[in-house]
Amino acid sequence: MYLLVMYHQTPNNKKEGIKVMKGMTFFKKKARNLLTYFLALVFTLSSFPATVLPVMNASAAEVVNGKTPRTSAKEVVSLKEVYKDHFLIGNTVSPADLTNAAKYDFMKFHYNALTPENATKPDSIWSNPTRDPSFTSADNMLTQVKADGFYTIGHALAWHNQSAGWPQSGQNYTEARASLKRYISTIAGHYSQGPYKLNTWDVVNEAMRDNPENPTDWRNALRSGIQPTERPSRWFEAYANGGNGWDYIYDAFLFAREAAPDAILYYNDFNDEELANKAIAIASMVNELNERYANEHPEVNGRKLIEGIGIQGHYNLRLNVDNLEEVLKVYSETGCEISITELDVQFNGTSAEVPPTEAQLKEQAELYAKLFMLYKKYSDNIERVTFWGVADNNSWRRTGYPLPFDSSGAPKEAYWAIINPEAYLGLDDLPPKLTSFDFGGDVFNVAGKTEFDVNVPKDVSKIDFSAANIAHKYPDDDVDVNVTLNPASGALGAEKPAVASVKIARKDSPKISTTYTVNFGHMTAEWEKDQNYKDTGYRSSVNIRFSDGETQFKLFQEFYNRDDGKLAMLNSKEFQPLPKHTGGKLTINTDSSMDDDHLKTLKLKKSLWDQNWAPINQARVTDFTVPENFWRLAKTIKSGKTYIVVSANSGLALTNRNVTSVPATGGVTNAKRGLAGTPVTIVDDIIVAPELIQDNTRLIFNESTSPDPGPYTRANGYTGYTMLSLVHGGLVAPSILWRDLSSDMTAPLRTDTTIGDSALDRAVWFNTGIDPDTGETTLFSHTGSNNYTYALHGSENGFVGQGGTAPLEDYAAASRVKLYEYVSDYSYEDLTSLGAEISLDPVERIVSERDANIPITADVPDGSKAVLKKDGVSVASSTFANGKAVISVKGSDVDAGANYAVVVYDGSKILGVVILPVVTVVSATPTATVKKLNGNQKRLTVTVTEEYSDDSAEPFTEEVLIRNNAADVYQVGPYKVYVDTKGNNKIRKCYIMNE
Repeated sequence: MYLLVMYHQTPNNKKEGIKVMKGMTFFKKKARNLLTYFLALVFTLSSFPATVLPVMNASAAEVVNGKTPRTSAKEVVSLKEVYKDHFLIGNTVSPADLTNAAKYDFMKFHYNALTPENATKPDSIWSNPTRDPSFTSADNMLTQVKADGFYTIGHALAWHNQSAGWPQSGQNYTEARASLKRYISTIAGHYSQGPYKLNTWDVVNEAMRDNPENPTDWRNALRSGIQPTERPSRWFEAYANGGNGWDYIYDAFLFAREAAPDAILYYNDFNDEELANKAIAIASMVNELNERYANEHPEVNGRKLIEGIGIQGHYNLRLNVDNLEEVLKVYSETGCEISITELDVQFNGTSAEVPPTEAQLKEQAELYAKLFMLYKKYSDNIERVTFWGVADNNSWRRTGYPLPFDSSGAPKEAYWAIINPEAYLGLDDLPPKLTSFDFGGDVFNVAGKTEFDVNVPKDVSKIDFSAANIAHKYPDDDVDVNVTLNPASGALGAEKPAVASVKIARKDSPKISTTYTVNFGHMTAEWEKDQNYKDTGYRSSVNIRFSDGETQFKLFQEFYNRDDGKLAMLNSKEFQPLPKHTGGKLTINTDSSMDDDHLKTLKLKKSLWDQNWAPINQARVTDFTVPENFWRLAKTIKSGKTYIVVSANSGLALTNRNVTSVPATGGVTNAKRGLAGTPVTIVDDIIVAPELIQDNTRLIFNESTSPDPGPYTRANGYTGYTMLSLVHGGLVAPSILWRDLSSDMTAPLRTDTTIGDSALDRAVWFNTGIDPDTGETTLFSHTGSNNYTYALHGSENGFVGQGGTAPLEDYAAASRVKLYEYVSDYSYEDLTSLGAEISLDPVERIVSERDANIPITADVPDGSKAVLKKDGVSVASSTFANGKAVISVKGSDVDAGANYAVVVYDGSKILGVVILPVVTVVSATPTATVKKLNGNQKRLTVTVTEEYSDDSAEPFTEEVLIRNNAADVYQVGPYKVYVDTKGNNKIRKCYIMNE
């Protein structure tokens, strides 16, 4: 069946905001159903030339989730027209596509952006650095597609794959940098002008590892020459030969900016939607490099170096769309535009011989619908959505049938879901949305966001937030707004925010709703893991959340000698307030990296103070002889966590690397293919070697349900998990651990291909419970229908499945493993001082409204200044001589409601700080004693004991000689005390005189 569809190709108009084509004004952004799009297309047919496009008989699409779309699904409409007010719709292009008229017409009809699939990759365009690049094929192709109005994307300049000649083997830093500049300047420069000028470049592709332990440490999250062992970055390795490996990232973008000043420059990667770690690492890198570029090139007037982040989008049906939304939020906060650059959604367990079923096609369609609803939701940040392949047979994942068009070009169920995702999911109307909410006098405009952080003053311990704080544009009769607080009381405290879940739903369709999350919290500061970098020195960072918009931050690094405890170095850096309700990262570093052996002679204390010289949080203390982050024996399993699995028999860690044959030794009954083992050294339940844990030895445990569990059900106390390694894994090429079919006691283990949901009984692993003393357990899979049970068995040669139909207990004891989890163990201390040791003895505090002399002792150079700060403002000072100074402060400058600190400066350099508490007098109690001396002389001792607001006390004492009995007023400290003595050395009266 064919449908005659007429079209006219027009240049992209999204960037210019043009809404008019051929004099006709098209329907505005976010139209609500398929009929709108179809009418918009039909309305302009008369002026367009025609082509013939194939379509399928779409009866399967006519009823979706029990609902019938508003129009017949047989009318094929242009994808680019459907989404023209949201984002560009792209695809790949190859030179051969231009010689296939039907395919190219199809591409012109549906897409307005094209990415050369291979033609601009290094192996295609310049495979041999000793020869000239070969531009002809790509030039001809790009000239044609540019003439046809396509937005074009170059892919890719710096990559570890399909780049065999770059860099050349054995290059050092200087040579590699020159090679990178030569390559990028030549290629990007060539396509910066002329009829083949590219709009965008994927400058660096797939530079990050998939599951970095410390994601904010983006340098160590990069593919390097040693991690991962498979497909590392040779650019990193070459740069590291005499320089900093990570610098190739910045250089690549810098060279691209110089060569192609008009192009939008992208960082592009995959598997960032599997875990937040990779996305956080990418965002950290983008933010830092953009900040560096802004500092080094102020002439760019705010233009970013890295302007876009590409999410490849090589998915399968196990994608968690919520995870992807979190990634979109992370990337949106960088201020970069976002593109989905290589979208496809493959099935699990299909093959050339096993195509997807109708039910699977609908499942794929539903996921595509959810994706495009999400893309529309973030369309203010998303510039482009590019499919990676025109039809299933054009896909590099063709056995997974991943695209919306089948191998004949006919639309699949997924196509109908994409053109109207709301209707496909049974949402006749778009979900209602809030416009704003208010709290504490501030109004928050929603503007497409669904999650907010709201600062609450420190003196507020409970929030009041309800539907009365919410604003929307709908009649109250049409929608319901519900607010749920957690905790229900609205209570919050230090690092314990209160969370409001706000749901707005249509009354006639409660499932059509939008949920917002509002986090209410006091301003918090959380330390990140330190790093010692060659380029930026020893680096400490702290993350601020719930900024109050007022606090100015003072960040310090104090290095102390371990032998004598004396200060070896103090670094300080000041920061202006972050905007209210926001967050941000503050970073301080030494002038250069520090030698590891030297670090072991030091202790580090990191601290954060406000502008009033009050500490914001506890100081983190680092002893460089004690590890702070390590892999420790786990006594529990938690879904979503990463573990190292170690065989109790062999001491080898399960490793995602194929072993052709694990021989029948070490408890293995029959030789089978399996997975490798990596030797580890364990001391006191902590893995101490190897120092570098490779990515393929770390597996993510995700809770999963087996389709055929037999007795191993949740009701019977069993929880199943899939084990996922993200090396060659995750969504781009699933590598969950599964056992292959077997008819004997040894089953092969696989991670190299996908497995279908119906066969997950062979990929869901249960456990026998972790021994609380030894930490040992047995991991096993079970298929209830045939009673096959296989335990994960490790020998000195690798890992296989060991078992069969015998009871689990027959071989569980021989297949024991231990799990190790990544933990952090930091030391903290409360702050009263920093920097050089400052003694105020005997003054421990000052008293409100009372003059005071403050003696100060410190090992500082003569001429250094001691300054008394009141709420950050200087009120008195003194100069050091021979390590001593005395500050005199007037009582009028001493206020119980203020913060006081003594700050010691050498010029403008801070040498040290000590907090000086201020107290008020709660009570003053006079006492007197009299003692007879020789003759008629007596010694009168008068004491006034002050009790202070901090529950401390201090006596003031005066001794005087009197004759016989006496009545008089005596000056005792700041008090005038009347004392009347009488015979027998007793006191008649004693009280403080009122002024």
